[in-house]
Amino acid sequence: MKVSQLIPSVRREVEKPFSEKLRHARQLIRMFANRNACVSCSFGKDSTTVLWLALQENPRIPVVYNNTGIEYAETLALKEQLKTIWNLNLIETKPETTFWQVMEKIQKTHAILDDGKKHSNQCCHALKHAPFRKIVKSYGFTHTFTGLTALESRHRMFTACEHGMEYYSRKDGLWKIHPILYWTPEEVWNFIARVQIPRNQAYQKYNVERIGCLPCTSHSQWREQLARVNPKMYRFMQEHYFHQKLLEATT
Repeated sequence: MKVSQLIPSVRREVEKPFSEKLRHARQLIRMFANRNACVSCSFGKDSTTVLWLALQENPRIPVVYNNTGIEYAETLALKEQLKTIWNLNLIETKPETTFWQVMEKIQKTHAILDDGKKHSNQCCHALKHAPFRKIVKSYGFTHTFTGLTALESRHRMFTACEHGMEYYSRKDGLWKIHPILYWTPEEVWNFIARVQIPRNQAYQKYNVERIGCLPCTSHSQWREQLARVNPKMYRFMQEHYFHQKLLEATT
């Protein structure tokens, strides 16, 4: 999203001086980093920035990484690199089901799988949310820091408007803290360069703005992005889940 598209209350926060936003982020992290907290990190630019900030307050803070099994190779490489050079207290989750099993389930409940809908909730729940909630319960975490930013999407903008930088999630059973909620992408990249945080090379290699699951269906241009980034996976999905269903629906 563009700053000009934000609702006024969120836009006012985004347009504040970066020095003020950075100070607030540090204060928020300082309040909770030494409690029973963890960092939820996908090793994209935003969550890695929050991880760096949290480590300044608590070098042994637990870091939860939800490995969905369909990650960018560059994400896995950065995870291993930071695990070593930052000596991360890393907790890596893996789902009980696979992305392909979720696709089969979606296919059975939709006459046409490729119907223009995003279908992301079922994937996110099975591959990320469910494993994360098990970890929260197992370790007894009461707070988690995330890299969520208001400019990522309309949904996250409304999350920022409704909840602000910290709120209790009944679904996850803990407080969610968003230290860089009002940072712009440019501010994140500038901070990464300034403090020399290692970058996820997938951004530059594939010219993408978001790093998550390779075939993530949570954004409107996911088909075009996957076709460009991983043509082989896109063809497989097209042949096994989309193309045949579309042909059947038109015959």
